[in-house]
Amino acid sequence: MRISTRKHRKYAKKSKREAGFILTEMLVALSLFLVFCAFFPLALKITTEGRIISNSLRSLEWDVFLHQLKKEVHMAKSVRVTDQKLNLTIDEENIQYELYGNKIRRRVNGTGHEVCLQEVDIVKFEAIQNGVKIAVTDSLQNKRNAAVYSYLLLTGASPP
Repeated sequence: MRISTRKHRKYAKKSKREAGFILTEMLVALSLFLVFCAFFPLALKITTEGRIISNSLRSLEWDVFLHQLKKEVHMAKSVRVTDQKLNLTIDEENIQYELYGNKIRRRVNGTGHEVCLQEVDIVKFEAIQNGVKIAVTDSLQNKRNAAVYSYLLLTGASPP
């Protein structure tokens, strides 16, 4: 049996650069942590204000939808409400507004898919004399109503 008398043992060799964290590394890590902590309330505020922006966008979306609907009803030769679908006849074209999933979509001659309103739960179209009445309830349970009249004497619109 041979006994080794070597005193050179190589377990783990420490380099002078790997002595541990130095003060500047700790200060950099602490400053990064404080920067993240400083921006956290700002990020939280932005995410909560998104709901307010969303409500104002819904209001704007309703206004644009109503403006487009008024323009088309004013030009329509006839207005019909069947199966909760609004059908307008303009220049030999049939324009249809209907609830599709949670959206109100506009179709021309049975083709196309133009989204007019989003996040809609309930829509009710009602034919009135020389126009149409619309009631919409959105996903936040906000209710909006409007009546749109035509300047022409319409066919297909029932008197009240």
